[in-house]
Amino acid sequence: MIENPDPIKTLMERHIGLVDELGLLKITIDRLKKRFSPNLLEALKREIFSFLKSMEQHIRFEEESLFPVLEVALGNKREQIISMARDHSNLKEEIEKLKTLITNLDIETLEEYRKIINLVETIIASLTDFFTKHINDEENNLYKPAKEALLKKELVEIERRMQSIEE
Repeated sequence: MIENPDPIKTLMERHIGLVDELGLLKITIDRLKKRFSPNLLEALKREIFSFLKSMEQHIRFEEESLFPVLEVALGNKREQIISMARDHSNLKEEIEKLKTLITNLDIETLEEYRKIINLVETIIASLTDFFTKHINDEENNLYKPAKEALLKKELVEIERRMQSIEE
């Protein structure tokens, strides 16, 4: 049994980790803009796929673990859950754009290389801006009320659901 569950804290820590990963992607992109390197390009692809996997898992944690339990606890005060779920849909669209771009990456000329790197940079910048705003809204307008509304047994249930997603 989970002794002192704090899934909200876990989710907040994951937010920090995801923002850090976005920062690392920006650093790699900046390096690629300075000089072409096939190895660095492959590293960027791996970093992006790792980030996307972490982001997709985080969204699942919230949508499959937190939101259902919180909906019951909040009753008819679910506007913030609906708003965050809408944000998640937008994040998923950006994730798919990035995944498609990286999966179909085929660069034959230096001009194509520059174009792709600039496009990846634009998508990452957009994702970073949107996700940062989303985190702020979520932590202030959803997580705070969740901490007040959820009982220990509900926190245990959220934690249990999150652990089943990790497996």
